[in-house]
Amino acid sequence: MNEQALISVIIPIYNAETYLVDCLNSILEQTHNHLEIILVNDGSTDNSLKVLQEYMDKKQDKRMKLFSIENSGPAGARNFGLEQATGDFLMFVDSDDTISSDLLEVLLATLKGDDELAMCKFSKDFKRVGEGNRKEIFQTQSFVESVKQMYSPGFASAGPVCKLYGRQIFKNLRFPDIMMYEDAAISLQVLSIANKVNFVDYCGYYYRFNPESLTNKKVSERNFAIFDKTEIVLDFVKEHHPEALKLAQTICINDNDYVMLECTRDKSDVSKKLFLQLFEKNKELSKNLGMRKFVYLNSGLLRLGLKLMNKIYYNDFVRNNLKKVLGV
Repeated sequence: MNEQALISVIIPIYNAETYLVDCLNSILEQTHNHLEIILVNDGSTDNSLKVLQEYMDKKQDKRMKLFSIENSGPAGARNFGLEQATGDFLMFVDSDDTISSDLLEVLLATLKGDDELAMCKFSKDFKRVGEGNRKEIFQTQSFVESVKQMYSPGFASAGPVCKLYGRQIFKNLRFPDIMMYEDAAISLQVLSIANKVNFVDYCGYYYRFNPESLTNKKVSERNFAIFDKTEIVLDFVKEHHPEALKLAQTICINDNDYVMLECTRDKSDVSKKLFLQLFEKNKELSKNLGMRKFVYLNSGLLRLGLKLMNKIYYNDFVRNNLKKVLGV
């Protein structure tokens, strides 16, 4: 059945002219070729649309479907793509990333129903892409175990990429209309809906560190959406999985720490304001989390520590070992 399954690959595109062809080539080269490739040009102001049109004219591949919409941000673009998708399974790929040629085939082989989820590992180091035995290493049906495993080293945690979703998971679920962090806002909801989650030992996704991408640009007012994200996550867990509340709080604290890390890159007033507000939020969230609360005793010391961390965090080895230390 899976060999004939249609996979909808949804690619939101905003000002991605530099790496777009690499991304599209990696999709067209998939060994599982029963695909519909939904290209959502999200109001790009560079040559992305021209690159897309020229690429489609050259390839003449009917699996590609191009849509142009007014700029709506990642959430709006992905939601638009979901409305167009007709596949049995879904995958999101960012327009500056690439995937291994057999990734869809490998993930699909682990799924038996359209209410299941499979995920692979990723790397920002292209040399590591392709590593792993391509075998399922963990299967979960418990919400708490799924969350812990998703946040284990190598996996994409809250990101929507690196995952093959059964269509039923997004039957009623959509990305929230917030300025940023819309993916992290629903990542736990995805795990809750999935009947089964399969984790595969395969680094099949190359996450390109692009300084021009939205999440890597300088801190701005958009980043204050992190508070909306935290509220969505914790409200959901309190209502549906209260047994996982401390785990969810830890995840939100870690997310906040990452944004605080970003805040140490510049000296703008917006960065300083956001850093202090996140510091206070983490002080509140960590009250009942044992030793973690001691991290938030002095904002100046924490800023200094995060500034030093900035120099090494983007190394895969450092980031994965930090995950082990933090527990998620």
